[in-house]
Amino acid sequence: MADNPEWQALLHYQSHRFNSGVRSPAQSAWFFRAPDGKTNPRAELAATLAAFFDPSAIVVDGEPAQCVFPARYHWLNAQLHFDPTRLPEAPCEAFREWMDGIAPRAVTLVFPEAYMNNPASMFGHTLLRVDTGAPAERKDLLAYVINFAADTGADGGAVFAWKGILGYYQGFFSIRPYYETVKTYGDWEDRDIWEYGLNLSPTEIDRLVRHLWELRSVAFSYYFFDENCSYQLLSLLQVARPSAHLMDRIHVPWVIPVDTVRVTITEAGLVGEVRFRPSAATLLRHRAHQLSAAQQQLAQQVAAGTLAPTAAPLAALSDEERAAVLEVAYDDLRHSYLDKAVSREASEGRARRILIARSQIPVTGFPGPPVPAPAVPPNQGHGTARVALGAGWLDGRFFLEAQARPAFHDLMDPEGGYTRGAQINFLDVAGRLYPEDQEVRLQRFTLIDIFSVTPRDPFLQPISWKANTGLISRRIPRSGAAHAGLAERYVWRANGGAGLAVEPWPRTLAYGFIEATGDASSHLADDYGIGPGLSTGVFVGPRSDRWKGHLFAQTTRFTLGDHDTAARYGLDQRLTLTAQTALQLTVAGNHDFGRDWVEGGLFWILYF
Repeated sequence: MADNPEWQALLHYQSHRFNSGVRSPAQSAWFFRAPDGKTNPRAELAATLAAFFDPSAIVVDGEPAQCVFPARYHWLNAQLHFDPTRLPEAPCEAFREWMDGIAPRAVTLVFPEAYMNNPASMFGHTLLRVDTGAPAERKDLLAYVINFAADTGADGGAVFAWKGILGYYQGFFSIRPYYETVKTYGDWEDRDIWEYGLNLSPTEIDRLVRHLWELRSVAFSYYFFDENCSYQLLSLLQVARPSAHLMDRIHVPWVIPVDTVRVTITEAGLVGEVRFRPSAATLLRHRAHQLSAAQQQLAQQVAAGTLAPTAAPLAALSDEERAAVLEVAYDDLRHSYLDKAVSREASEGRARRILIARSQIPVTGFPGPPVPAPAVPPNQGHGTARVALGAGWLDGRFFLEAQARPAFHDLMDPEGGYTRGAQINFLDVAGRLYPEDQEVRLQRFTLIDIFSVTPRDPFLQPISWKANTGLISRRIPRSGAAHAGLAERYVWRANGGAGLAVEPWPRTLAYGFIEATGDASSHLADDYGIGPGLSTGVFVGPRSDRWKGHLFAQTTRFTLGDHDTAARYGLDQRLTLTAQTALQLTVAGNHDFGRDWVEGGLFWILYF
């Protein structure tokens, strides 16, 4: 019984990384009845049974073991058929009241997409929603959602990332109403939400919710890349269906939220119905595009309060047109409030007048098509890990190159299933072999590369931004003398900036950035170079996303340390071959330290 997958799932045991044993990431001592229960399933089984037979043994919050561990008791009773005269079942009133309040009937995996302005959510997030009532009677917003998150206190930004990577935080499960989740992710953070209904049986749902009660205030170790929200939700789903072996399907030392979705859907086959819930920004953008330019201007004026909702220009419209304009005006005003561009006091009266005017129009709902779900859901996007093999030339020198990236998504990768305009590359490595010279070099090691390019329109005015740092191979004058020619040298580079992006035509994204670059290396004459720069580019591709082109140009004027003007301009071109393979061509002209050269390469890419 101690080796049974269901028992081991209830204690969250996982194979130990360094020996043949198991360990549980749970940190709270009371969660284990045996002194060595964290690593000994057999001892924990015996100690749990002993606690059940000892009603005087208070575990936590003044409750006996049966009431603290209802999922363990239920499973052990099913295996051993307890004699009620020797082991009476405790009433556990608090648990029964909590269970009746939730009334679980179904479970949904919820995936809010990436939020680029928060390091904790750049890879997306996963939650579980416990639905109540029959499908026809369900009210999703009133359901409860299960979340696992780190207790970070007031930490944020780089401090959060650093502590999260090194495991300084503890994580906890929590439960709250789903409408609060939609408000946080869909409204305040403008994140589209995917909802995947899970085909769990009533018995499996009951086991999951019973175990959730056991996890109240249980602290777990938290690591940003592996033992994170996605990892712990998989462990919770494994309690519901141990035969799915969800934790065994993680074949890499990191767990990304979208991979959780892929594991539960594509590999384990747990998902039935899929629903798309657009964010407030997606809804506003879609509805605004249904209006003419003149109608968009009217909606903006109504939202800004410079035009009354009952003014003559609106009265001249048809009922459908006037209803659409007022809906967009209200959405625009609400988004401005959520974005803190307008105060509550300024928006409340204006919103009320818009809603009153809208209620007097005999048109139900928005008179236009609903927001279409993206053609490719997250579980069908490319794998988050990538390797590439290719060949090319650098200033006349032929090379072979191998690349590896553990996570996550590049703007040149196929877009389906990922947040449009968002790029996160982490631990990207490339090495080159120059056969003619028998030279092997590390071409680059990217610690982190973030690129957020979000188009602006009359209603939404986001700022695009970028940040990256890592080791690169830069061509530098030999011995610091420009006349001695250039040689490949290692430089640690940090680059960042902000700018604007527009969508001049469908499927075309143009951007411009003001940025700064800093290089550090003992091979530079002053050991460093810092300076401002500009970058611009255009992404273009068909709706099918079969191919994508990127025309780009970047220049930096190093004014501190080494004085130099560097520039790079060229074209990237990607052609998708299959769902998980692609070809990419890169051709670029370079100018640095007064020299010019051309570099290019063709690469075969595999995603997994």
